[in-house]
Amino acid sequence: MYYKIRDDVLFRKYQGHGYIADNSEYGYRMLNDVHRHLEEKYVSASGAVMLSMLSKLPRSIEDVVQELSHIFIGVEYETLKRDTRGFFDLFVDEGYLSCGETIETCKDQFGETASESSDCDQIQDSIVTNDCIGGEISPNEFLRSIHIEIADACNERCIHCYIPNEYKNHMIDSALFYRIIEEGRRMNIIHVTLSGGEPLLHKDILGFLKKCRKLELSVNVLSNLTLLTDDIISEMKKNVLLSVQTSLYSMDAIVHDSITKLNGSFKKTKAGILRLCDEGIPVQISCPVIKQNKDCYVDVLHWGWAHNIAVVTEPMIFAAYDHSGCNLENRLSIEEIDDVLTVQMQEGYAESIRKTAKEKEKLTGNDPICSVCRYSFCVTANGKAFPCAGWQNNVIGDLNYQTVQDIWETSEKIHELRQIRRSCFSKCVNCKDRGYCTVCMMWNSNENSDGNPFRINEYRCNVAAITHSKVDRTL
Repeated sequence: MYYKIRDDVLFRKYQGHGYIADNSEYGYRMLNDVHRHLEEKYVSASGAVMLSMLSKLPRSIEDVVQELSHIFIGVEYETLKRDTRGFFDLFVDEGYLSCGETIETCKDQFGETASESSDCDQIQDSIVTNDCIGGEISPNEFLRSIHIEIADACNERCIHCYIPNEYKNHMIDSALFYRIIEEGRRMNIIHVTLSGGEPLLHKDILGFLKKCRKLELSVNVLSNLTLLTDDIISEMKKNVLLSVQTSLYSMDAIVHDSITKLNGSFKKTKAGILRLCDEGIPVQISCPVIKQNKDCYVDVLHWGWAHNIAVVTEPMIFAAYDHSGCNLENRLSIEEIDDVLTVQMQEGYAESIRKTAKEKEKLTGNDPICSVCRYSFCVTANGKAFPCAGWQNNVIGDLNYQTVQDIWETSEKIHELRQIRRSCFSKCVNCKDRGYCTVCMMWNSNENSDGNPFRINEYRCNVAAITHSKVDRTL
């Protein structure tokens, strides 16, 4: 029997445990999506050793067990083979691995759903001492993802953008980019987001994409697609772990271009989306809802769905990171939010919102307030590191002078952020609308002139209350 890790799955071995996931964590979902996404799973130290024997190329169970016999000293060969094969078969059933009687038949069958019947208890505890899911492991024990703004520069001037226009003039030094992802890969990161500004403006974008592919990194490119070329598409197609996210504001070219301030941008972005679809490159659409498109954004939803493209709408833009509030004149009023939510309920969003709310309501005061610096951080084009996209006035390190590992392990600001719990926001812990809101320190900081991340913005509270009421009335 032969086994391999599926091409669309990532595995990393860390000290004391392993981590395996598909690329779906970094994508939107269609409302009618019934596919069981793999998402992520932790495995014990023993399980991580077993999975580390596999790659994207088929390997026979005999070769795997022969190598494992030099690691699990004292375990009989047949016992080791039985346990290893049983362990692998569970991951085949769940969709992480592929198997076949021969090298030729050990192929990925894309589109298949994972089995619902897998049971980790089937694994013999002679090898996997904790069980296959690895016990309790906190996400902040390892760095998973780095978001890199490779170009602050942008050929558009979107009126709601959180990056003030005067800062849109930098490109990351190519040598710095390569060093960052190489250092990250040595720490076993699995994902890189390439954004801007407009990342396709960078002269070395092809080299960046190629390097990420060779390092076996999942990549999400955030681009307006107006600069898409045949060469870029050709490279994107080579990485099955790559996806693209773009913004489309309206199916009316005049409205879209009035938001981007770039004539012809609608035509180019729409063409780029369709080209990616034709080439089989996963693409998703973000549609922020602001005053300029509030009456026509729903057309983007319908167009995306008609082309089997997931679309997410967001009616709450956040303030520019310089605290100027220069972009907020385009933000919807509470009354306009109410109208947008009414439409979203009509489009079938209520059930999805309720499901997410139920999960949020399970959180307690002891839970972290958010994911910042627990398994990811962001980097600007000038090499400064910050907690998350948008919170660029909160520098946690400088990669011009520090390594990725230095920042991740020694930054005092990172350690402080990791200690923040929901109990620090006492107003929110038991709020009846807490499931319909995300307490966001970046949002608070950007909204407050003094940058205070703990002062709650009432706008979000009001939107949460309206959303809760709308969902209750709909369901």
